[in-house]
Amino acid sequence: MNENNIAIRLFFSKTGRAKYISALDLINCFQRAIRRTDIPIWHTQGFNPHTYVNVNLPLSLGTEGIKESMDIKLTQNMPLDEVKDKLNRVLPPDIRISSVLYPVKKHTEITESVYDIKIVCDYDKLREFLNRDSIITEKKTKKGITELDIKPYITVYDYKEGSFKLKMPSGCEFTLNPSLLFDAYEGYTGDKITHIDIIRTDILCKDGSSFE
Repeated sequence: MNENNIAIRLFFSKTGRAKYISALDLINCFQRAIRRTDIPIWHTQGFNPHTYVNVNLPLSLGTEGIKESMDIKLTQNMPLDEVKDKLNRVLPPDIRISSVLYPVKKHTEITESVYDIKIVCDYDKLREFLNRDSIITEKKTKKGITELDIKPYITVYDYKEGSFKLKMPSGCEFTLNPSLLFDAYEGYTGDKITHIDIIRTDILCKDGSSFE
């Protein structure tokens, strides 16, 4: 391990009011927090050096996460629990670090996200909609807006009235936002979702294991 550039991975929750913080603002938040500690952080080189932080899989605005991750680099070793405690003392209350580890996998191995969905709508219509053979929606791409059948890419399980778990593609190669599913539901059924909470609970890799 290069003592001048030690990569570590922060796992944290982003809940409550913090779900409205963008990926860029989240990075700025962590950079400010790190500056308020004596953590020996590594800075990028060049004309505009800055505190190195990298969000592995940014969340969409309005979505909470309980196992988000961010990589930082240290210039010298420090006990990982000490990094966690120092940052939790200066971060906002809706952003809490749960663990700090040495990276095991690359962010390019990420393929899926798992969400807990809590929803208020017409549950009979929702059940019928989720059981459709196809779910056509519009997805923005670099080439513009295209129609896509997202049914083959989503997995719904542990369904109950008012809640279910949802697994969707995420990562460098292909990503689907949960909002596509719920926009399609409203468009197809004409029913309005009166309340929804989306919480990302896990991030999975190609082999099905959790990102770590």
